[in-house]
Amino acid sequence: MDVSPAFREAAKDYFTLLNKQYPEKASIALVGDRYRLSKDERMVLFRGITSKDRAVSRKSKLTLLPVLPELHIDGYNVLFTLLNYRLGKLLFIGNDGYLRDAGGTHGRLTHTELFLELAEGFFAHLCTLGFRTVHVYLDSPVSHSALHAGEIRDLLLQKGLEGDCALGDSADYLLKRASPPCISSSDTAIIDALPGPFFDAARSYLEERYRSRFLDLFELINE
Repeated sequence: MDVSPAFREAAKDYFTLLNKQYPEKASIALVGDRYRLSKDERMVLFRGITSKDRAVSRKSKLTLLPVLPELHIDGYNVLFTLLNYRLGKLLFIGNDGYLRDAGGTHGRLTHTELFLELAEGFFAHLCTLGFRTVHVYLDSPVSHSALHAGEIRDLLLQKGLEGDCALGDSADYLLKRASPPCISSSDTAIIDALPGPFFDAARSYLEERYRSRFLDLFELINE
C-alpha cells in the first residue's frame, strides 16, 4: 500500500483520539472526512489502529515463533486473510502487531478452489514449523462451511496432523470455550478475551511463501 502524507497524518490523529477515549466510529468519520480518505484507507485505520493500552496488552500475548506443537485456529479469520491476499486486497500489520486485511467476505466464499489451494499450502507450512496437532474452528453460517470442514479434515490427515475441524454458530465461542494453549486469530474479541499465546500463522505463511512485506501501522504512527 502506498501511503500518502494525508493518510500518515490521519493515522496519527486517529491514534491520538483513541488515546483520549473518543469513540472509534466517530473518530474515523472525523479524520476520514478531514483528510478525504478512501473507504479502504478508513477501513485500515478502523481495523489496524487501537489505543496504546490495548495495543500493548494484545502485543504482549503475541509470539513470533511457535512455542507449542499444538495450534488452535480461528479458521475463516486466518484462511480468509490468505485468500484476500491472493485476491489483491490490502493487508497490513496493526499497531497491536497482528496481520489483518481490509477486505470483507461477508459470510460468502466464491473462490473455493483457491481457498482450498491456500489451505493445503498453509497446513504444509504448519508442519514445517513443527506443529503436530491442529484444531480448526469454522463459523457454520458461512456458506458451504460443512463442505469446507470436510475438506480441511482431509487436508489435516494428508499432512499427518492430528486434530479436527469443528463447526459452530460462532468460532469465537468455540475458541473461548476451548481456552486453547496456543491460538491463531487476529479477531480482537478473541485476543482480548483469552490469555494466549497467539501465533500469527497467516503472517508467517505469507512471509515465508511469498516473501511478503506489509505496511506496519505501529511504525507509521511512531515515525
